[in-house]
Amino acid sequence: MTARAHELLDGFTRLGAVDTLSLLGQWPYRLGAAASADDLRAHARRLGLQQLWVSHLATLTGFDTRTGNEALRSACGDDPLFRLFAVVDPGAPGWPRELTWAAREGFTGVRLFPGDHGTAAEALRPVIEEAAALGLAAQVVLRLDDPRVRHPRSPATDPGMPEIAELVRRAPAHPLVLSGLNRLEWIELGRHLGDDVPSHVLLDLWHVNGPTFVGDTWGDDPDRWVFGSGFPVQAAEPTALQIAAASITDDARRRIAAGNALLLQASLRDTEE
Repeated sequence: MTARAHELLDGFTRLGAVDTLSLLGQWPYRLGAAASADDLRAHARRLGLQQLWVSHLATLTGFDTRTGNEALRSACGDDPLFRLFAVVDPGAPGWPRELTWAAREGFTGVRLFPGDHGTAAEALRPVIEEAAALGLAAQVVLRLDDPRVRHPRSPATDPGMPEIAELVRRAPAHPLVLSGLNRLEWIELGRHLGDDVPSHVLLDLWHVNGPTFVGDTWGDDPDRWVFGSGFPVQAAEPTALQIAAASITDDARRRIAAGNALLLQASLRDTEE
């Protein structure tokens, strides 16, 4: 990295960011994309992170999701750095039982991967409704990799924006994080919703980074965005550098890096009480 990049990254580490998209395990399409619990801790130290929202990659490729969710709990459950997100497959008949188990075991939220599990966007709505009833945050990861460089053996598909808009329209007013959208898709989603995306819907920025001017627009709606890295499938630095370099107020930068994610968690606690 250049001296300027090092300076920006140093500034990002002082924000105490929350990484809303990190993963334990091995990404099957690239040998170097793997992370143990210690690798995730090193990732947190490198970027000055105060929290990592983490799930297990094995939940995407195994015969069930429970095995990966249990491995996640075993590896990370005792460390306050981590907030555990259980992955469920809405196409599996046992998903309600999996959500109940996750809530009982202290998981913070549920993650849905419709493109990797091959489920229609409409099938996600009952899961989000049940997550709301159980006080779990909901996160929909629309993609983990850039489709332009996706491995040809990957079964992943990208849901369309009309279907995601309908999901947002019909789902309960419950904290919902969308991960994996790029800037143009976010604009398209807004248009499908009449340029009125509900305030409880947040966007993880890992796939939004790009030219500097993209980050400059985040200050227009600073309560909308959260930092997510996609680590270890993706490199965390591009999004971190963009947040640090964006021409936005320091208050907006702090909200995007950590504040919005922490408020989401606080809202879940308030609901439980």
